[in-house]
Amino acid sequence: MNEHFSIERLWWLLRADFTAGYRSLLTVSATLAGVILIASLISFEPGGAAQGFYVSWYGAMLYIWGVIASSRAFRELHDKTRNEAYLLIPASAVEKTVARLLTVTIGLAVYLLIFTTVVSLLVEGLFLLLPGSGYGLFNPFDAPLWPLITGYFFLQSFYFLGAAWFRRRHFIKTSLVLVLVGIGLALFVMLTLSLVFAPVDMADLEGLVTRAAGSFQGLFNTLEALRTIFEIVLPLACWTIAWMRVRETQVSDGV
Repeated sequence: MNEHFSIERLWWLLRADFTAGYRSLLTVSATLAGVILIASLISFEPGGAAQGFYVSWYGAMLYIWGVIASSRAFRELHDKTRNEAYLLIPASAVEKTVARLLTVTIGLAVYLLIFTTVVSLLVEGLFLLLPGSGYGLFNPFDAPLWPLITGYFFLQSFYFLGAAWFRRRHFIKTSLVLVLVGIGLALFVMLTLSLVFAPVDMADLEGLVTRAAGSFQGLFNTLEALRTIFEIVLPLACWTIAWMRVRETQVSDGV
């Protein structure tokens, strides 16, 4: 059996996490189902949009629930009362990291697809008793859902790293770092634009931008490709650093 990664050990980790958290999962799910039902009754308009209602709810649940869950992915790692028991689990740092990562990414995304589908069946069943056509059933394969999921994977990688990196207040500290980085990038872009376009008359700015867009279309395409690579590489880097943090903790504690 591989010392660093075993599918069997990973399965037992996932099973243990599910056993420990399924009650909270059911409680949150029941609460969300009730909220969606109430919202559907309040906002219902006969002949209104169908899929958009459920897509919006799916995105809201995925981002809010997912980000919070990601920021709490390694709470045992920093809890003095549970730290030792967690580190002594017979599994490698890779397996512990992958188990939590799968739970808050693919696991949560797929679960919410199933959950939203079931809720839509219940809501539409209720609307059979009311006049109008209802919202229509939720389609888990609808195209607008996939950009939501990929965007969530990108965002949650920062909070997943924050869960492993910070000892307390993981969500707040990670959010603060993201805000500060965003402000820094915005200031950098504004400063760069002010230096580049300072000598240009504002009346000619639109024409200059149009000519530049035509002249540097290849450059823009390259930047777009780099952006796509960035959206893939950065989450992988965050997940890798989170694993290194877990491994460092296990080594420093002699595990």
